[in-house]
Formats: sequence, structure tokens, C-alpha cells
Amino acid sequence: MTMVAALLTIAICVAAGWPLSMLLDRNARVSLRLSTSFLLGAALGGAILFILSSVQLRWSRVTLLGGMLLVAVIANVVARGRSPFDRARTTQPFAPQWKGFLATGIDLMTAVLAAGYALFATVGPTAEYDFIGIWGVKAREFWLAGGIDWRFLENPFNEFAHVDYPILLPLIFDVQTVIRGSWDARWLGALHVAFGLAALLAVRAFIEEETDDSVLAAAATLALACIAFSPWIGLAEGPLVASGTAGLLYVRRGVLASSSAAILRGALFLGIAGSFKNEGVALIAAVAAGLLLTAPRFLARLWLAIAIVTPWFVLRRIHHLQTDLTTGPILDRVTGHLANLQPMFSALATYTTGKPFFWIGAGLALVLAFRAAITRERFLLVTLLVQTAFFLAAYIVTPHDVTWHVRWSWERIVSQITLPLGFVAIALLTPLIEGRRGRLEG
Repeated sequence: MTMVAALLTIAICVAAGWPLSMLLDRNARVSLRLSTSFLLGAALGGAILFILSSVQLRWSRVTLLGGMLLVAVIANVVARGRSPFDRARTTQPFAPQWKGFLATGIDLMTAVLAAGYALFATVGPTAEYDFIGIWGVKAREFWLAGGIDWRFLENPFNEFAHVDYPILLPLIFDVQTVIRGSWDARWLGALHVAFGLAALLAVRAFIEEETDDSVLAAAATLALACIAFSPWIGLAEGPLVASGTAGLLYVRRGVLASSSAAILRGALFLGIAGSFKNEGVALIAAVAAGLLLTAPRFLARLWLAIAIVTPWFVLRRIHHLQTDLTTGPILDRVTGHLANLQPMFSALATYTTGKPFFWIGAGLALVLAFRAAITRERFLLVTLLVQTAFFLAAYIVTPHDVTWHVRWSWERIVSQITLPLGFVAIALLTPLIEGRRGRLEG
């Protein structure tokens, strides 16, 4: 029953998000449509619970599903007309049959990895402390209260739960819990599988915009699978990576194609990313910096992302939910850390980001296609560099021991930018691979 409820929740999110995805981009590839449908449907479910709580209605299966159905029906009616975000369809060139078989075989290998990840994510309740003490505890408290429990968040004894963090992930956990009718931590892991698949499908769709070679697209997807599936089950990294990557790649498309509509689509997913975690809000600022330095005319199109995350900051201020990074004598901490950066650098060198082959491959791609990196991929690279700077700035502001903070967060937060960086590497290498193959065939 628990597994059925988890799968049903994912199916409901996809079904509810499908009309929204159609309204957003009616000519999107099927892989991108599936990805954005789940992301939008899951965010919609969390938003419905947020609205119900705001109007003092206790959560129930009827009110949740009724609200999601109402929005989906309205979106479907609107989407039947001509979408304002239409773009020209692309036709796939003829490919030899053997390529189709090979691409299918590679995709089956990716499916095997996804199945293994699904087993890992649902083998039992996650042992991650941040789920037990932050994301999970808030979701369970909300479920027991039948709505957002502001008294729990305001209680100073509960500061350990990072009450300042955006609450979209606990609300999505509660979407599954409301549909099931009871709390079950184990099968919340199924949602992380869905977010991992959403991230991988989105990247696959954008890779297919870079190449018509189905084998190359399948191989690139397989290569990125290991970084698309987050090992931190129950935490916000997986959902943040999925929505943030979709937003980044949409904005990249908008910059390259001079499409304001694509920028606006990206802003939507960046707003969702910012509703998962504070680093998602930082990502919006990093994208703004990237646009300012590469395509400033599109900067105003980020208004939607800002509009989505602003209500939480207003509520956080109303309920006095302060983040630990802004507590105490901030200036003294910053001055002290800047005067002695050696502990931070030592910790960064000791507690590395892992995945050495990934970083070697990404570095080689940047070196081999340096000119394209600083022209075609400048927006994404600037954005990722600024986001990394935000990560490091948090260690300078932190009230905690720097070595401890780096040890338990560095690899995890860097994972938030590895998937878009992996996409950049593939986008840079694809012309080189195809050009070399063309010379060999000639």
C-alpha cells in the first residue's frame, strides 16, 4: 500500500503538471515535458497545501486533489489555445538503424542505474540527520497539525530544524502523506527518484538540442546519470538540482536564442528552486549576475523567480524565523575569518567534492573548447562561478566552526552545480566529437 501511494503521488503530480507544462512550452520534447510536468505538479501540490493552510483549512485528500484538479483543468483549457511560448518544431534527420539499436541499449543501461537508485532510495527510512532533524521533522509536524505549524517554527527550542529554510520540500512530502493518509518516511524516497529522473530527462532534452546523434545523446545521458541522482535522500539537494538545472538551461536557451519567453520559463523553475532551499535563492542572484555580465537586456525577466520566493521571506520576517548565518556579531565573524583563511582552505582541501573523473572531464572540456567556453557558454560559466562564490561566502559568515561546516556541507552543496557543469562540458565537447567523426567519414 505504501509503495502504491508513493507511485500514485508521482503519477498525480505528472498528470496535474502536464497541462501546466503544455501551457509553458507546448512544443517541448517528450523528455522535457515529463520532467517539467513532475516538477510543476509537485510544486503545485505544495502550493495548494500552502494556500489551504493560509486560509485556515485543514488538509485533506479531497481539498488537496480538488485544488490540483481545478488548476490543471484551468491550465488545460487555456493551453488549448495558441501558447504564447510557441517555438518551431525541429525534425530529426534519418539515422542508420544500428544507431537506433545502440542508443536504445545505452538508454537501457541508464534505466538500470535508475532502478538501482530507486532501490537505494527506498530500501528504508533515510538515516540522513538533516532529514530527521530538518526536512522530515517539519513535514511530520505539519502533517500532524493539518497545516503549516507556525508555532513549531517560532519556538526557539526548534531552531535546530533550520526553521528559516523555505518549506516547499516538507510540503511536497506532505502531499504524499496526505494522499496516503499516514506518515511513512521510507517511501518518501520515491519522490527523490522522481526528482532525479526529472533532472536527467531535462538535461537529456537540452542535450538533444546540441546534437542530432541519438547515440551521443544517450551516452551523454548515461555519463550524467551518476550526478543527477542525489545520494542525500530526504534532503533538498535532489529537488534543488532538478528545478535549478531546468531553470538554468532554459535561461541559457533564452540567452543563445535571444528569447525572452525562454528566460521567463527559466525564471519559473528558478523560483521553484528558491522555494526548496536558501541556496536556490542564491542561484537566482547568481543567474542575475550572469545575465548582468552577458545579456543585461534580459535581467528584468527574472521578476517571476523573485515573485515566487518573496512571500516566504515576508512570512519568515513576520514570524521572526532568523537564519543562523545572520545571528550574532556578523561583522566580527567576517573580519576574523578573512584575517585567517587558512582553516577554510585546509578544510576545502581535506574534504573534497569527490567524483575525480567528473572534474577531470569537465576541466578537459573547458581546455579543449576554451574559445567556445568563453563565448557560447559564458552565461552558464559565470553563473556557476558566482554561485560557488556564494558557497564560499557562507563559510566566511558562518557562526560555526569553519572546518566542521566545510566537512558536513561542501560536497553536498557543490553537487548542486555539477549537473549544469556536466551539461556545459558535453555542449563543449559535442562539436569536437562530431567534427572529428565527420573528418574520419570524409
